[in-house]
Parts: sequence; C-alpha cells; structure tokens
Amino acid sequence: MRIVHVSDSYLPLLGGIETQVARLAHRQAEAGHDVEVITTTPARPGSHGISTAPDEDGVVVHRVAARVPGGYPVHPRSTRHVLTRLRALEADGRRPDVVHLHMGVLAPTVELALRPLARAGFPVLLTVHSVWGGWERAFAALDRVTGWAAWPVQWSAVSELTAAPLRRVVGRRLGADAAAERVSVLGNGIDVDAWRLPRVERGDRAEGREVHVVSATRFAPRKRVLPMLAAVAAAVERAPGRLVATVGGDGPQLDEARRWVREHGLTDVVRLVGRLSPTELKRLYVRSDVFVAPAVQDAFGIAALEAQAAGLAVVSRSQSGVAERLVDGRDALLVDDDDALADALVRLADEPALLDAMIAHNRSAELATSWPRVLADVEAAYRRAAAIAR
Repeated sequence: MRIVHVSDSYLPLLGGIETQVARLAHRQAEAGHDVEVITTTPARPGSHGISTAPDEDGVVVHRVAARVPGGYPVHPRSTRHVLTRLRALEADGRRPDVVHLHMGVLAPTVELALRPLARAGFPVLLTVHSVWGGWERAFAALDRVTGWAAWPVQWSAVSELTAAPLRRVVGRRLGADAAAERVSVLGNGIDVDAWRLPRVERGDRAEGREVHVVSATRFAPRKRVLPMLAAVAAAVERAPGRLVATVGGDGPQLDEARRWVREHGLTDVVRLVGRLSPTELKRLYVRSDVFVAPAVQDAFGIAALEAQAAGLAVVSRSQSGVAERLVDGRDALLVDDDDALADALVRLADEPALLDAMIAHNRSAELATSWPRVLADVEAAYRRAAAIAR
C-alpha cells in the first residue's frame, strides 16, 4: 500500500503528534508499505526550502519549510506544495492509496489541504489528535459555511474524548448513524515489548520499602502538575513514611513546581528530576509502583499507557482519554477529582495486595495499544476511506 502522511508538526519537534506520526510511519514501512511524510516542519531549526530525503529509519520525508517568526511549522503556500508533491508521485506511477492527515487544533496545512485532496479523488483519512474544547463551536460554524462534514473523508480521533465533538458536528450534517460510521477511534501505538521491564520489588530496594509514585509529563497548566503535587502532599500526610514520588518532565511551570515542593517541606519525599529520556524513564519505572495521570484534557496519554506496559498501576482522572483504556480496580484506579486522587494513593499504600495485583496484571496483560492491533485498525480505516472516495 502507498501511504502519504501529511502533518504540520513532525520530528525533530517533540510532542504527541510529532512522535506518534513518526512511529506510525516507521511501523508501516517495516510492514512493507511504501510510506512518505509531507510536513512543514524543517529538518533543523532555522532551515527553510523544499527537501526530500529518507530519515534515519528509511521513511521518505518531504519538507516544505518557510522562515516564520517564532519558528512555527507553517508555510504560506503549503497546500499548493502538498498537491504538487502528490501529483509528482502520481506522475511517477506512485499515486497514493490513501492520504492520512494529522490534525491538532490548529494545523493550517492539513485544514486547507483537506478540500482539494477530497476533490481530487484521493482516499483521505483525517485523524484528530487534540481535544477540541471550545473549538468545537468554531468547527461547527465553519461546517455551516463550507459543509466540510459531508466531504468524502473518513474521520478518526485518538480517543472517544476527541471523537465525541467530531461526531456531533458530522452527525448534525449527515445524521447520527452516518457519523458513527464516518468517525472511528484510532488509538496511538506503543511498543509493548520495549516497555516490558524487569522489576525491583519494594522489599528489595536499597532506597526503602515505600510505595514509589511517579509521573512523566510537561509542566504546563493543562497537564495539572501543581494539583497533582497537592494531591501527593495530602496523601503523604495521611500515609507518612509510606509514599515517595518522582516526577519527570520540563516546561514553563517547572520552577514554580520546585518552589512549591520546597515551600511545603516535601523535598525529602518528592523529587522533580527534569526531562527524562525513554531509557531514563525505564530505569525509573523498574523501581516504581504507581503512575499518576492528573490531566483531564489529555487526548490519549501515551506516557501513562507506557507505564502500564511497564507494569505500574495507574491512577488517572476518569475524564481523560487515558481512562478509556483502563479498567477501574483491575489495572488502575480511576478518580473523579483531585481529592479522590489523594484517596487512591493512600488506598494503594494501605492495601499492598491490591497494588501488587494491579502490577501483576499490567505486567502480563495484552494491551489494545500494541502496534499489531493499532496497525490493523488503521488499515481498516484506510479501506473505509477508499470506499468513500469511490
């Protein structure tokens, strides 16, 4: 199958969309597909122009980069360049079997290319990677003007949280039954085997027998790190000497979080260690027990599900995309608010049998986020896109 991914954001930028599009493209290439990525992200900060070259994993990346203040991955004529590249592939006898578009809330290349791609007869799958929130009203208003929800496109989103507003807009245009067929959920993939780690049990750790609570996140308001720290502090107060925490990550609130930990006298039990590489995260998870996912607007929550694959029990807010792939009481505790998050941590410290049962389950469970299952779901969506285009 010839697959072309179009995404405004791509590596070397680091974020959810960038890494997931790259991982999907690489997995598809490994499976024998002819895969190319078209992006407006430059290969290096400050570079510009048009380039086509394979990346380190052999996937061809066609970059259309402009000099833009702030270095944002946008190009004023990106739609024209996308169509030109697709016509060049077609002239070379390599017409794509599907064009897979990847959209955050603001993705000008993808949003402006959608209509001409559909009109040109390409099978198109568009995946929404971000929570729309208040943007749903804006996209609904745009549909009233352009009728985009009726275009011959297969729609998808990375979770039910992100699919629900898309279904509502498409449903108002085509009806609820048609929206259910046109909008699917395509979760992101995890290399489960790479996260199946050896484990150092609490009784064998030189640093102590405390329940080790961890998180890996961006220190930004949407990720709700400060409310999480408050919940950890409340739990530590109720379970003294039985809980410690390590939080990895970087972002604009990191300094504020470090001040908060100092001011509340928690430096002996809470460590904020900065950004961690995947290897460093794995070293942390080997000696950890619980992963906390405090955000309520996480579209998918890849970090929490990698931690689950590593065997950690998960505590997650029930409103997030993370919670959709977890079962309360079996592999996670799902909570409705921050007070309940603190309660869940205390419960896991008080009930080691429950904690150990969750850990044992997560260390061996088959996960819906494994790449073979994700690739099969994506290919099924490609077939639906082809049928709609016909």
